[in-house]
Amino acid sequence: MKALEFIQTENFEANIDCYGYNENTCGCCGKQLKNKKWGVNTIEGPEVVEAHITEEDMAAIGLYPQGIFYLGSDCIKKYPKEYRIKF
Repeated sequence: MKALEFIQTENFEANIDCYGYNENTCGCCGKQLKNKKWGVNTIEGPEVVEAHITEEDMAAIGLYPQGIFYLGSDCIKKYPKEYRIKF
């Protein structure tokens, strides 16, 4: 299983200061999401795993899931299609 580094933009903290942080915050850029349409499945690190990997798959090889990080429509494009989760 190949994991990718989770990306946070250099403006993340500034956007959190401007818009606040809540359940509608993009995990990548810190802006507010209009809807939670896209996300990535993360493990400790944080790193991103392919969308089809389950928590059971992760536990079987000693990885610890960190849950779904929701991303905006521009930020999701930073990841290959097989890592994207569409809701």
